[in-house]
Amino acid sequence: MPHAHLSRRHLLIHTAALPLATLGAGLGLAGCATVDKPSVHARLLGKSITVISTLGTTLRLTWRGTTVFNNEQGEAFVPDWGFKAQLEAATVEQLKASGRFSSVQRATITATRREEALKELKELKTPTDHVLLISGAMSGDSIWGTQEGFAGLGIAQRSFLALDSQSAAHVSLRADLLVPSTFGAVLGEATVATAQRVPAPALLRGPRLNDSNAAAARESLKVQIDAAVRSLVTQLGLHEAPAGAATAPVARPAAAPAVQPVNAPVDARPVTAPNVEGRGIPAPAGR
Repeated sequence: MPHAHLSRRHLLIHTAALPLATLGAGLGLAGCATVDKPSVHARLLGKSITVISTLGTTLRLTWRGTTVFNNEQGEAFVPDWGFKAQLEAATVEQLKASGRFSSVQRATITATRREEALKELKELKTPTDHVLLISGAMSGDSIWGTQEGFAGLGIAQRSFLALDSQSAAHVSLRADLLVPSTFGAVLGEATVATAQRVPAPALLRGPRLNDSNAAAARESLKVQIDAAVRSLVTQLGLHEAPAGAATAPVARPAAAPAVQPVNAPVDARPVTAPNVEGRGIPAPAGR
């Protein structure tokens, strides 16, 4: 059955509006959170928070061959794709919309891994009560079922005897809610993972990006990042307005310009991290 051609906007609305079980034709999300919401909500109310990401400038590239000896791994430096700014801006927007914080801002660190970031946060010069650190996570391979899972932002490709190459874009994220004044004490954490097939082989041997076919993978990653951020903030309960807060009408932003449709079939299945096997989360509700 042919799939309808969906734009980025249509895919994002589709993801936010439908429960996980119906997302087979669009985008599947799975994740898990550990947080004492009432305690955290009371502690964060009226406080400042800073969003920091270790991701967005580099993509993880993986080629899964017929045997483990055919497997290849690499990276692509893509700062011009704008994923870091998109990830941080989307998170800031979600936190500001809750009306819970006195201030929400972004900060930049040099670390590209969670462990390095935790050390660097101890020397964070930006005054803030809390930090929401977003880093890469690991998840299983639900597209082809190989033993090599997905990590962070990336593109994976599967081939059999170097033939019939198939590609998928994936986003696996972790969010840690931290208190920098107490050396990074963790108040809550959440993970989310998505993966989506793309229509044409996006990698060349090496592996390296196939510039001729990378547009669809790039667009898929944009959609997945927006959906994953919304899921992380929702899991931590940071999207909710404070209890008893007055509801004021919210001005609707001007309609976004039309996005060039991606003329490609979309096929995806949920990815569940190993430590939460079988526990899917519902798609986050739109505001």
